[in-house]
Amino acid sequence: MTRSLAVVAFLAALAPPAFAQGANARYELGWRTRLLERAWMSTSREQHERALPQVEAAVQRFFAMDMAGVAAALDEARFSLAGLAAPRDLERFTVTPVARLIDADTRTLQLSVSSLYTTELAAPITLRASCRGVALPLEPARFEAPKPGERRDLQLSLHSLAGASGDFTIEIEIGNDGELRSRRELSVALAPKLQARLSSLRVALDALPEVAPALERETLRANVKLLESLAKASSEETDFPGAALLADHENIVARAAKGERWFGIERAGEAWMSVPNGKHGARVRVFVPEGLAAERKVPLVVALHGAGGSENMFFDAYGDGRIVGLCRERGWMLVAPRVGFTGAPVSAVVEALAERFPIDREQVLLIGHSMGAGMGQQLVAKDPATFRAFAALGGGSGFKDATGLASEPIFVGAGERDFGRRGAEALHKSLVGGGSGVARLKIYPACEHLMIVIDALPDVFEWWDGLLAAK
Repeated sequence: MTRSLAVVAFLAALAPPAFAQGANARYELGWRTRLLERAWMSTSREQHERALPQVEAAVQRFFAMDMAGVAAALDEARFSLAGLAAPRDLERFTVTPVARLIDADTRTLQLSVSSLYTTELAAPITLRASCRGVALPLEPARFEAPKPGERRDLQLSLHSLAGASGDFTIEIEIGNDGELRSRRELSVALAPKLQARLSSLRVALDALPEVAPALERETLRANVKLLESLAKASSEETDFPGAALLADHENIVARAAKGERWFGIERAGEAWMSVPNGKHGARVRVFVPEGLAAERKVPLVVALHGAGGSENMFFDAYGDGRIVGLCRERGWMLVAPRVGFTGAPVSAVVEALAERFPIDREQVLLIGHSMGAGMGQQLVAKDPATFRAFAALGGGSGFKDATGLASEPIFVGAGERDFGRRGAEALHKSLVGGGSGVARLKIYPACEHLMIVIDALPDVFEWWDGLLAAK
């Protein structure tokens, strides 16, 4: 599937309505951040230095609630990394489908084109669309470029996909009468008899008996709402494999109705779950590596995102989901819970997963960014025996008394120009003052708050490798 990244930690609030008619602010800003992250990972420190002013400008403009400025700064930073002098005129446009989960019999899908910010471009633009190498006609395909606050509606023909079902990526090329080109990807799911299936799924969920497993029941409650949202004017922050999710949840509800489980070691890959926790389940996203066996326990990485993020952050952002690949290489499990300003029910999440998967409870590794770093240090201070090690990136604060953490392995990282650097350094100083000889601090040059997770993750995993090997 194609995933657009979830909005990064500093994008904590929805943009005002004037952001772009028809556009989803979190999705659009997140998608641009993901493109920036890809460019960041493929460029040098010298190139990072060149782009830092624009990255910092994006953060500053966010705090000024200038969302159009955020989008422009993110695009500027990406072009700066690439050393491109070409204008960004075509980067400012959004292309938004009216729905992302549609019936397989649909022949025409409405798209809306908006502009996030202003450039000098006033000429007509041309759109071309294709899917798996097959052209998809657009009407109109050429029109005057919309200004901020305006919207152009057009119709995308799906006739060449007639009868197809599954999750598809629609490739969009935006061009002008000159040499400028910009590309987009739209995630669209086609499902036969969609409305009837959604209705049946809702009825089956409401009729679940008491014997239905709690994890499956809570997950169904959350994800049926998600599927219904994808089938409407979705405001979701990232791309979801709607067709696959629908089919999976039809199987989940059928099993749950018989008191049977769905989630377990045989379900490798990524999953969106809701763990039972009081009146409302705890939303999590999980990665399960291939080849798990009940008799072989594996480490679990618990990843806490920053303010304004979600359980999708570590999977879709923070280096285009870099942490997932690092866990896959090692055969480790990964869970990212949704973190609120009051914290996250990490204990409940770990307990629920350990009941289904062969998790080594002595190798639970905790990592947090920004607000997640602060939440993580509170969890470690409260119950240090729960976690084998903790990594705090771009955040944290000093302990008044850290003597109880003197033997706890804690890695503290911050960017050289990270606004969370002062808190990170205070955290490390308090640990050393409490007698720690194992706490580490690393300041990353040519890095700031937004990119610290990308730069630090390889070091964190190398550090964890050493700790686990020495056990």
